[in-house]
Amino acid sequence: MKKKDFTFRKTDKVESLVELTERSAKIYGDDIAVKYKKRKGLFEKTYNDVKQDSEKIAQYLMRCGLERGHIALLGSSSYEWMCSYIGTMYASLTVIPLDRALEIPTLYEQIIDAECDMILYDSGYKTAAESLIEKSGGRLRGFCMDDDFPVCEEKLPYPQTDPDKLSAILFTSGTTGKSKGVMLTQRNIAHDVISAVSAVNINRENGDVAMSVLPFNHAFECTCSIFCTLYLGVPVCLSRGLKYMQKEFAEYQPTVMFIVPMIAEKLYDRIWLAAKKQGKEDILKKGLKLSRLANRFGIDISDKLLGDVKAAFGGSLKFLICGGAPLREKIIEKYEELGIILFQGYGLTECSPILTLNSDSYHRPGSVGKVIEPCTVKSVDGEIWAKGTTISTGYYNNSEATAESFVDGWFRTGDMGYVDKDGYVFLTGRKKNLIILGNGENVSAEELEGYISGLEYVTEVVTYGEDGKIVAEIYIDPELNEVPSAEQIDKDIEALNRGLAHYKRIEKFILRDDPFEKTTTQKIKRYNTNKERSAHAEG
Repeated sequence: MKKKDFTFRKTDKVESLVELTERSAKIYGDDIAVKYKKRKGLFEKTYNDVKQDSEKIAQYLMRCGLERGHIALLGSSSYEWMCSYIGTMYASLTVIPLDRALEIPTLYEQIIDAECDMILYDSGYKTAAESLIEKSGGRLRGFCMDDDFPVCEEKLPYPQTDPDKLSAILFTSGTTGKSKGVMLTQRNIAHDVISAVSAVNINRENGDVAMSVLPFNHAFECTCSIFCTLYLGVPVCLSRGLKYMQKEFAEYQPTVMFIVPMIAEKLYDRIWLAAKKQGKEDILKKGLKLSRLANRFGIDISDKLLGDVKAAFGGSLKFLICGGAPLREKIIEKYEELGIILFQGYGLTECSPILTLNSDSYHRPGSVGKVIEPCTVKSVDGEIWAKGTTISTGYYNNSEATAESFVDGWFRTGDMGYVDKDGYVFLTGRKKNLIILGNGENVSAEELEGYISGLEYVTEVVTYGEDGKIVAEIYIDPELNEVPSAEQIDKDIEALNRGLAHYKRIEKFILRDDPFEKTTTQKIKRYNTNKERSAHAEG
């Protein structure tokens, strides 16, 4: 954070995910690529293992005689999932990662939309897979990834890799409407990988170790925790979930993780919950105060003052790279006090998914970073448009949605924002979340939510327009904070309003009893921001 700016470093170019995998096996060979626990045993797989096991799966798929070669993946983030994805690339087929948290009707709808003719699943989702196969009337074939793929002595020749062939259909999580199948090529994802690693100082020479905590079907996690780590020769350790994370921190001692804001907030909240239980709140407060003071002079004494806290992350954690949703600047500062660099990028599934990145050496406050080198962006009527070799060409079998979002080679992101003179991108909110008032003024819901999130006790907030008024719907987690009186909340919002333009002022708040419903990537599911809604408990 101390440098005034950063530039993207030079990296070796690769044009496909097959080329990336081959390069890793050639350079890193028998070094450990993946670590994971299964049935209480610790397994370690090398870069050669990844290549050979992926090829084994490719050989099986090529012998299946599939009509379209559209392969759905359903299961937990695992070594088998990873090799199955790469195996479809070797076989020059198309992979469709499914979100295991979705219900059967939604999964089936996506399988039909993507014209899948086979599903690879793990044993934990066998019942769901069998239900989908039965629902298809037997048109969908299946194979359990946990089983050994049949091996034939005589290998079929692999098709020549076409980097621009459709290789993946990724369904968007969709916070307000039906998900769409984003079409991506191997070149799209490979170029995104080499651009992303050029911004961050993660490398094997430093002894870096990544820990994967997000689902692999999440585009951000797939690109970063699978392909960025493969490219860099940095081992990735597969987490079994938040329940096991504390033990995994101690066992794997990761230096880097790719996360979403919700996880950053939860991990930080756990520090305070632990401090409360141990009666060490005052000690933690004093340690953070001294660390904050030292940081102002460019001195990091977090190891000495907050060693116990950092030990909760394994003692080696250096970077948390955040994507998927807006990140509060305040939480970035809180992690900096702990001596952990938290910074964000920005992207969408349509961008493979990373479009902009900050760096471990510098982040510009309020910005989502610089545009990665294969891409350019521009602001059209306040909306960010993107163009480049990482950008999708559209949505599978959805010409109407494609025509709406892709114009003359440019992708309309739907995000409002601007680019400063140094190339840093700033976002002001989603276009579809603008609150349109009766006087013709447009207000960014996310801007107001950012202000309200600054209140220490607020856990989640959504703002919207109702009957010409701006309403804030707030959830406060009683485990983390004492819920203030309605009078106190009203007083705090009034103080915020004094710093806002008159038309942006929040005129009503609603205090929720429960958290907001979320997508599987932990984004809040929003309603239309200008629609009448039923209230919970009104303040």
